[in-house]
Amino acid sequence: MHLDDYKALIEQLLPIYAQPDFEPMFKLLTEHETGPVRLQIKMEINRLMAPCNKIIDLRGRVKGQCRQYTFNGYDHWLDDVAINIYHHRSSVFGGQYCYGLYEELINTHNNFRIIHQQQKQPPTEAITANTQYSLFQAQLIRFGYYLSREEKRLSIATPMALTLANSQQVLATTVDLSLSGAKCKVPAAFDYQLGQTITASFPQLAQQYQDARLNQSHHYRILGIDDIQDNDSIKWLRLLALTENAALQAIIKHDQHQSLSRNNHDDKIIQLRTQGFEHCYLKHTTTMPLFFAGTSLKYSLLTDHNQHQWQYWHDERNQPVINHLLSASRISNLGLSKVSQTSTLIYSFFHEHQGQRYFYSAALPEMTRQQRLLFWQVGAKRKNWRVMRLTLYPLTTNDKQALAQLTPEMMPYCQDLSHIGTLQDLTHSQVQPDYLGGAASTLMAQELHQFRHSRNPISQAEAIHFDPKPLRSESRFQYQTTIILQQDNGTISGHSIDFSSRGLNINLDQPLRCKQGDTVIIEFTGLARSTKNSILKRMPYQVIRTSPNGKNIQLTTIENEDGLLGGQFLQTLITSNLEKLSVCKEPQPSTAMLFAMHQMLLTRLHCLPYFAEKVDHKIKVKAVGSNFPLSPLANMLHRLSDNDRCDLDIIFKQRVKQLLADPMRPRDKQPPPVIHELYLAVEIKDNKVHKIDTKLRQDFNDVTSQRAYIEQARQHGELFALRITALPVLNPLTILIGEKLSKLARLTLHRARALEIEFTSLIGCGEILDITDEVLIRLEIH
Repeated sequence: MHLDDYKALIEQLLPIYAQPDFEPMFKLLTEHETGPVRLQIKMEINRLMAPCNKIIDLRGRVKGQCRQYTFNGYDHWLDDVAINIYHHRSSVFGGQYCYGLYEELINTHNNFRIIHQQQKQPPTEAITANTQYSLFQAQLIRFGYYLSREEKRLSIATPMALTLANSQQVLATTVDLSLSGAKCKVPAAFDYQLGQTITASFPQLAQQYQDARLNQSHHYRILGIDDIQDNDSIKWLRLLALTENAALQAIIKHDQHQSLSRNNHDDKIIQLRTQGFEHCYLKHTTTMPLFFAGTSLKYSLLTDHNQHQWQYWHDERNQPVINHLLSASRISNLGLSKVSQTSTLIYSFFHEHQGQRYFYSAALPEMTRQQRLLFWQVGAKRKNWRVMRLTLYPLTTNDKQALAQLTPEMMPYCQDLSHIGTLQDLTHSQVQPDYLGGAASTLMAQELHQFRHSRNPISQAEAIHFDPKPLRSESRFQYQTTIILQQDNGTISGHSIDFSSRGLNINLDQPLRCKQGDTVIIEFTGLARSTKNSILKRMPYQVIRTSPNGKNIQLTTIENEDGLLGGQFLQTLITSNLEKLSVCKEPQPSTAMLFAMHQMLLTRLHCLPYFAEKVDHKIKVKAVGSNFPLSPLANMLHRLSDNDRCDLDIIFKQRVKQLLADPMRPRDKQPPPVIHELYLAVEIKDNKVHKIDTKLRQDFNDVTSQRAYIEQARQHGELFALRITALPVLNPLTILIGEKLSKLARLTLHRARALEIEFTSLIGCGEILDITDEVLIRLEIH
């Protein structure tokens, strides 16, 4: 026989070794074994439970720092891994120090001898399975919340005796101390809860400074629990002092006065790490943040992936008309003065008629059921059909305080801001037929005229990029010279305002009726007289924007031979006259104002941003961003995890290639996000998640089976309909984060470099959005 085959049986019998029912239980569990086998099993149990008095000294034998630790009346030298195993396994051996516990403590996974033996053996299937399970256990990062300290801390490593709420005793090691808190390293085997009140004392400091007050217990609250990368045996606790410790304060003030403490930049690193993930999210989100002054839209914050929304709300003149979507009446009807948050679905499409573009939009509360069905039947057939969710929040006192701290020159730009909104594009071409599958409306098409937008006035809102980077591909120069514009057989004179080698901004003496994409010929009458090159007499341009009055036109060179030659000539002209030309400065938003806008936005997340990296050629979901308190979806995923993480196993495990690997494959250009619709049927028993079933929308044969699945899920528990996006991350860093990393590098180079490596190792990201309400309305499930 081989005792390894009976490990599970032995493990089952060890806790009851000293109990009266050991013998009956032993006979019951081994009744199918032969006499010699039963004898060897009992001999092994007796050996493991034999009392042990050996002193354990792991110094120099394990990968980790050892410290003195007392149990069984003797002083041992153990590292954090061994201490963690001692607390976790001592109950199995009846709380006694025996040979079984001794062998486990000297054979930990970080023991140099064990590591050397494992390097000679191939990995087991169990290890592989465990690694696969942990691929979707993502760390929860609190977005929009930054830990900041207003006092200096003493960096010191000293034992700290903790007593948890359940009276368990834990020996921790401090990392730093301050007058109002502490950070310490603790064994991971114990149960720590955010907000939990614990007591702590400092026995070694009491002995070192001969002050008995340091042995007294003082109350602390757990503010944060952090995992340590590559070490699952210990955790970091961030503690807030609830009672005053005069003796400890005297030590801290004395050591700081003597300059014995070194600078500690942990708070800067925690904050910058959070902001790094936030900026990666902002750079790849499709949500468009909106900032209002009363009922008027003042700013729209553009990112690399929401610009399509901003561009959609431009007419054939390429003028912004989003002000009609967010009209004063629509904003007022949402009742912002009475609630802290309000949200509605908005449907829209546009219609081209005689060269003009007419927009239609209708919010859910603005329509009867028959009007909604008619709107769907007319709009959902078009490629320009859009489904959006508008959510609005009044600014809080904290928001206004953050804006009040901006520089005086920035105050005129933000002092009248009243609330913030988000516009989420929920359009998905694969589900567009769902809007056409319901009952037919009994109304005439003319009923939609009330939802048609006016063409004027155009929007005065300013679109600013979330990152202060130059958006122009080349410099523009102010220069006024006479021009003649030719279109078809007509000509209009005018003059230039500014130009570049590929662009031109002009004012005409008479209005020109044209639209985006039209072709015109420009004759530079003033410049043509000063050169022999005839290219300036017939330069082809394409209209990219025209003002409502038809006099201000913005043009770009056409990508044909004449256009390229003209662009090259203008570039030569610019290079030869740089000292005479005045550069048009590209306005950049204030960094402080951008950070204030970011924080207002990131404390109001409507999704779960997630970030992926590659570990051993496998995709791993590294982190998930969320607000606190957690949303119902985030709370459910958090409850599935047995730690302080978020378990995305039910979403991704069986669909790694479809939802992660293929969409996140590196590409030369940034592609649009890949979208999937996933349904989670959650069955709850005794206030616990009993079972979860998941289906992608394409798993259903038809709308009938899809509707039946949803209705059954809602009868037996809860349904979550999720919109999941994914795309590759080509460069997660932004200019603002790059500047902060540079500042941190001057303080602690290796830690700044570690953060940069963590960010640049991300291969993809995406958003998980709860769209249950939109799906139920689309399928008309009440």
